[in-house]
Parts: sequence; C-alpha cells; structure tokens
Amino acid sequence: MTKAETNGRQSFRKLQMNLAEYLIQARPGQQLPSIRQLAADHHASIGAVSTALNDLEATGAVRIQKRGHLGSQIAELSVARLWTIVEQKPLVFALTLPMHSRFEGLATGIKMTLDRAGIEAYLIFIRGSRTRLKALRDDRCHIAIMSGLAAKELTGQGEEPLLSLPPGSWLSSYSVFYRPRPDTDRPLRVAIDDESYDHRRLTELEFAGQPVEMRRASYVQVARLLRNQEVDATIWTVDQGEEYAGPDILNRPLSEHVRRQVGDASISATLVGQAHNHALRTLLQTVIDPQEVLRIQSDVVAGKMIPEY
Repeated sequence: MTKAETNGRQSFRKLQMNLAEYLIQARPGQQLPSIRQLAADHHASIGAVSTALNDLEATGAVRIQKRGHLGSQIAELSVARLWTIVEQKPLVFALTLPMHSRFEGLATGIKMTLDRAGIEAYLIFIRGSRTRLKALRDDRCHIAIMSGLAAKELTGQGEEPLLSLPPGSWLSSYSVFYRPRPDTDRPLRVAIDDESYDHRRLTELEFAGQPVEMRRASYVQVARLLRNQEVDATIWTVDQGEEYAGPDILNRPLSEHVRRQVGDASISATLVGQAHNHALRTLLQTVIDPQEVLRIQSDVVAGKMIPEY
C-alpha cells in the first residue's frame, strides 16, 4: 500500500469517527443535515461523507430514513456501537478499592449495565479521589468515580460531573466511632486518613473548634488504632462498621451541623469525566440507568448476587 493510500484510509477512518461522534449526540427523529452540509462541516468530499454514512449504517450504528426533497432523518441509532467507533478501545473507569460490599455492588452495577449495552469496559482500582482524578487527567481512564463531595471540591476547569447516582450509591452513611474516656485534660486523639478527601473534610468539620490531636493513618490502620486505644475516635462508614466493633467502642451519627453542610454529597457516587467529552456524557446518560445500578448494588450488599467486575 502506498503512503497516499495509507493516508487516505486514515483520513476516511477519522471522518467516520467524527461522524459517529456527531451522531452519538443526536436523537431518533432528528433531521440530518444535508450531505453537502456535513461535507463542509467535516472538511471532506460529498462522496466520502456518503460512503462513511453508508458504512455506519452497515454496522448497525445508525439507520437513516431518506425522504426525498424533505431531506434525511435519523430513524434509529445505537449509542454503544457509535461509541465503539468513536473511541476504538474499552471504556475505563477508575474506582476506589473494593473495601466493602457497597463498593463491590457499585462496580458490579456499572459493569453489568455496560455489558448489557454491548460496551466493552473495565475498572481499575485506585485509592484516593485525588489520585483517581490525576489518572483521568493523565488519560489513564475515561471516568473517575468518587463521592459528590469530592467531585464538587476537587474538579477543575478540565473536568466535570457527567452523571450523578442517588444517595447511598457511594456509602450508606458515616458515623463517629469512639471510645468513652474519663475526664481528662489531654486533647482528643482522632485518626484521620489524609489520602481520603471525604475522610479528611468530614473529620475537620466534625471536630472543628475542639481540642484534638490528629493522628495521620491509612484506612487499613484506623480500626486497629481505635481497638488498641491508640486513638480515641475516628469517622468511618457504617458499611465497614464490623471492623470497628470491640470492647467499649461506640458509634453515633455525624453531628447535625455537618450533615446539613454536606447533605447527601458524601454518600452519593459521581462519575467525573473530561469536560469536553460530550460523546461520553451522552453515552453515560443514555446507557446507565441509576436506579438499575442501585438495584444491582443492593442485591450485592444483601448477598443475593455475587460481585462481578
């Protein structure tokens, strides 16, 4: 194959991708611009655009209804097939470590939903919302999943929430786990995981204005520190409450003023992507049914379904 032929094929493939990206944001029943207009918009010949559309129809990505002088209309389209043409590689989600069944259920719900739509996807597990956001910025994933609280505070101009899931999709709730202590003048020793934006922020809000001594620790160390009386209190999710059970260890909900300030953001999952990726936004909003994801997640948490991700 000559260099000119290779360049020609690459240009045609690029045209197909551009047309697929345009179509993925369209809707059945929408009027399609004329071939001449599409050719002008995509800096291609009329013949190339016509051939590219015919090829897209042949794959089942779109069905175009031609209506003579009335022009053409999009009769049907497959968002999944169009996305595959646009991206030409699997959809990658970055999720936190599957520390408990609720996270496993979230991973299962998203993966199963995409599988059913015919979209190849896989998850990578990265601890820390900041680190997942960096993976998104470095193009190591298409979507970084985090709490709504972290998404609101950490996303910059280049990223934005593309889809938000209902409360309880991230966590069921947070509690303060603590050990009652006799009257003492020493500060309250509180375990804090700096790698978790949510944990650090909720801890700062909950213990603001109190004499505390923050003890930096990884989440895998926190329960042990509390059981061994090396710290007096910590905030953690009740989804892992059994790890914090022990003699004299109690728990209570977060203070009312903290719950009012953060609302449901800390317990709701948010899918963050690059702000310019309109095709991905359309894909997520079309294919992922939040209530179906929640149903699958609930089945995993209840032990009715084996996690699959």
